[in-house]
Amino acid sequence: MDLDQDLVVVGGGITGLSVAVHAARLGLRTTLLEAGPLGGVSTQRSGALVRTHYADRTSAALALRGLELFEGFAERYGGPSGFVATGFAYVPTPQERDDGSLAARVAMLAEVGVETTLLDADGLRRIDPSVDVSDVGVAVHEPRSGYADPALTTATLARAAADAGARLLPRHRADALVRDGGDHVVGVRASAPDGGAWTIACGAVVLCAGTWSASLAATAEIALPLRPTAVKLAFVERRVPHHLTVIDAPNGTYLRPEGAGATLVGRRTWTDEPLESPDAPLPQVDGAFLADAAARLARRIPSATGAPVAGARAGMLDMTPDGLPYVGPVAARPGLWLCCGWSGTGFKTGPAVGEALAEAIAGRVGDPAWLGSFGLERAPLTAGVRSPH
Repeated sequence: MDLDQDLVVVGGGITGLSVAVHAARLGLRTTLLEAGPLGGVSTQRSGALVRTHYADRTSAALALRGLELFEGFAERYGGPSGFVATGFAYVPTPQERDDGSLAARVAMLAEVGVETTLLDADGLRRIDPSVDVSDVGVAVHEPRSGYADPALTTATLARAAADAGARLLPRHRADALVRDGGDHVVGVRASAPDGGAWTIACGAVVLCAGTWSASLAATAEIALPLRPTAVKLAFVERRVPHHLTVIDAPNGTYLRPEGAGATLVGRRTWTDEPLESPDAPLPQVDGAFLADAAARLARRIPSATGAPVAGARAGMLDMTPDGLPYVGPVAARPGLWLCCGWSGTGFKTGPAVGEALAEAIAGRVGDPAWLGSFGLERAPLTAGVRSPH
C-alpha cells in the first residue's frame, strides 16, 4: 500500500499525537505510525508534571504555552487531560539561594510571563503547611502549575487527531526513511502487524519516537546522540488531603499527589541507569530505591515519615548530552524534522511543541525563533536547572 501524505509522524506519545492533531487541523494529510499502542512508552510512564520553572527563556516560554493548553484542554481538544492545578514549588539548593542565580531566574521567568513568586519558608507554609522548606528558607511558587494524567491526555489527543482526519496506525513500525536519491527525505518504509510492508510517500517526516528516533535517523545517515535511560518512580501513602507539586533540588527528588491517597516520588538523577538499547527490558524497582525515595519525601513533607510504599513503576527517557531536545528541521536532510531527545521534559511542553511544529511544517509561520536553541547542529550546552519531569 502506498499512501501519498503531506506529513508522516513517527511516534504516538504526547509529542507525536500533538503534532498529528495540529497538522490535521491545518489541513495536512497526516499519517501517524506507532510501533506499539498509542500513548508511547515514555509518555504513559511519565511523572506528568506541568510546570514552568526553567533556567532558560526558550524552555520557560514553551512550558508556559503548554500550561495554557492544559488549562483549556477539554475545550481545545474535546476531552480530559486530568490536569490538576495543585500549585508548584521549586525548592532550591543553598548555592542557588546564595549566589543570586535563583533570584535572577525568578526575574527572568516573570519577564517571560510566568506567574511566579520567591517566598520565604513562612510564606510557603501559609500556602501549603505540609511542605517544609525551613532547611533552605526559601522556595519559588507557581499557583497555576500542577500535573496531568498521561493516559487521559494521550487518549484525548488521539481522538482529536482522528476526528481532524489524521490516519493513526498503532502497532505499525517505521522501518526506514526513504530519500529521493539525494539528500531529501521523501517517505517512510513501514511494516504492519501481519508482516506486510509498504512505503508512504510524503512531503515531510517528523521523528517523535524517543530513543528509537536515532535508528530511524541513521537510515538517512543522520546521527542522533540519544541514550535510553531508565527512570524509577515510587508511590508512597499520602497522609494529607493534598499538597503542592514539588521539585526538591536539595533532596534530588520531584513529587506530586497521585490519585486519592498517594504521592508520586521520582529521583532527579538522569544518567545513573543507562539502558543498552530502547528495546532492553526496564529494570525492576528494588526495595533500596523505594526506601530511599520514601526517606527523601519525608524530609520535605514530614507527615510522610514512616508512610508505607504503595507501588512503583519504571519508565524510559531519551537523553541528549546536554539535556535539551532536538526539535526542528534537519538542514542536511530537507523534509526531515525532529521532535525527540526531550530528556524527561516533553510531557508539559508536548501540546505547545506540536502546535508550533505543525504551523511551521504547514508554512503558516516561519520557523519559530526558539528552534535554533534546539537544533541538531547546536553546540553542546550545560543543561542548567532541569528535571526529568
